[in-house]
Amino acid sequence: MVNFGGYTGKLLRINLTTKNIKEENLKEEWINQYLGGRGVASKILVDELEPKIDPLGPKNKIIFITGPLTGTVIPTTSKIGISTKSPLTNHISCGFGGGYFGPQLKFSGYDGIIIEGKAENPVYIWINDGKAEIKEANHLWGKDTGETEELIKKELKDKRIGVACIGQAGENKVRFASVIHNRHFIIGRRGNGAVMGSKNLKAVAVKGTKSVSVAANTDEVWKLYDEILEIMNKNPVVAGFKLHGTAASVALVNELGFMPTKNFQEGVFDGMDKVDEQAYFNLSVKPFSCWGCPVYCRRILEIKDGPYAGIITSRPEHQTTFALGSCLNLSDIGAVLKANLLCDEYGIDTISTGVTIAFAMECYQREIIKKSDTGGLSLKWGDGEVVNQLIKMIAFREGFGDVLAEGSKHAAAKIGKDSEKYAMQVKGLEIPGYDPRGAKGIGLNYATATRGADHNDGWTIAEELYNDKVDRLTLEGKGKLAKEIQDKAKTIDSAIFCMFALDFGYTPEFISKSLNAITGMRITPEKIFEIGERISNLERVFALREGFSGKDDILPERFIKEGLPSGSSKGQKVDLKRLLRDYYKVRDWDKNGYPTKEKLEKLKLEEYIKAIYK
Repeated sequence: MVNFGGYTGKLLRINLTTKNIKEENLKEEWINQYLGGRGVASKILVDELEPKIDPLGPKNKIIFITGPLTGTVIPTTSKIGISTKSPLTNHISCGFGGGYFGPQLKFSGYDGIIIEGKAENPVYIWINDGKAEIKEANHLWGKDTGETEELIKKELKDKRIGVACIGQAGENKVRFASVIHNRHFIIGRRGNGAVMGSKNLKAVAVKGTKSVSVAANTDEVWKLYDEILEIMNKNPVVAGFKLHGTAASVALVNELGFMPTKNFQEGVFDGMDKVDEQAYFNLSVKPFSCWGCPVYCRRILEIKDGPYAGIITSRPEHQTTFALGSCLNLSDIGAVLKANLLCDEYGIDTISTGVTIAFAMECYQREIIKKSDTGGLSLKWGDGEVVNQLIKMIAFREGFGDVLAEGSKHAAAKIGKDSEKYAMQVKGLEIPGYDPRGAKGIGLNYATATRGADHNDGWTIAEELYNDKVDRLTLEGKGKLAKEIQDKAKTIDSAIFCMFALDFGYTPEFISKSLNAITGMRITPEKIFEIGERISNLERVFALREGFSGKDDILPERFIKEGLPSGSSKGQKVDLKRLLRDYYKVRDWDKNGYPTKEKLEKLKLEEYIKAIYK
């Protein structure tokens, strides 16, 4: 058994094929090496998945995972992680969502759930204070995420339970289907929802009344709470988040000339003022937050008049604003909010949805596809009605939507005609809302992140936007910056903190103090970085074992060959070869992107040397 605070010490393994449910001990060696959360989940996937299995086949596994800080009073520690092999990228997919599900899983007595096999018919899992069962879900199949959650709560006669579920997109195995909790909390990107759908798993519901034991005395823990709360209350970033969330950055990125517009053809969006933070704030009804978080960075918006009157949804953040707005040249706030709502109800990732539709629109612009390919749809830039029609078609795999439901990389392979040049993706994952020509560090992160083009895997953009000492356009030092932030992100995802904790004032020293107080471990700031680096290299092992290498650390040729056409970043391109050379050197990887044997040994990953050096 685990002798640390913060953990229950138990994992729940559920086989949907055999219907076998059993408890397993969380291994203490995993805690020492990987901490929890993302690190432990990646360890399990690397050890238990055979290389090159079908992500949508029964051999794949999906893991719901918490960290040692989940369910404690330390602010911003409510997130749940969901890990699997992605059907979009064939890499490890570890996504995170806020809300209440994570603490409820911990309170039910488990650090995580490992789900394997495939149910014969639709089911959902119900975990109630340490008792788990598989329940029939035929009546839920075909329902959207909001309906599913309400029906499960009604069936179980408790509105307070946590429900993480899929919508029609997950059922139809859209490769970028999401998992939704409490309507507004999304575990998006890379198709975790599709994996649930492939297993006929409609939802996981949890309720817990247990508490989380901590190593330190109560006064010490509350002292830490007061310390970070004081720091956060004085932090201007927190003040901005309370009002606008991440939408606060859309106008700034547009002003700096690297807001992706028309599928990254341009970096300045003329309609930005119609869908920026102030435009959203004008429609604000009320703020809301994740469990135990004092920031309240989320808001409910409502349209009260016009053709979209009656739309009520959570405020789109920066990424959704770009993907369903500027990237499509769409400035109608009503159409953007409806698109956001549809994605949440059907359960599909807004970034991949918007960028994949933008890919199709550019193909239409260049006459690579025509009305005869789209079922009569005219895919013109800025047409909100067409965008929302396509979202439904994608979720239900209807007509041309069946092609787009594969994601831009797979869709380009089907369309052909050199269309892959216009698929803005890395390793199959669509690129987020910062054109890498305007911020070289985030471009390097897109190319090298283990989850594909994922801004959260190495949040360099915070430094490049807000740190006066970091020049967003220079190549100097970006290898070191990307490596360090990627490693920090892995530790943050394993503790689990909110990804914005570092922006809110959480230093490595405070993270160390928090972990030590809760767990009773002695984790120095240096060990925090070591754990993150170990996870980065472990996930690289998974990718290499799947057949990926440095040749896949790429960006679309648009960013290499074409300068931004206008704005403050006009003329900027990305010298990726130089960035990669510096990055590999800092990482102790060879020129092909392989960790050296010495690096793997130093990180205590020597057991995987034979797997990649055959």
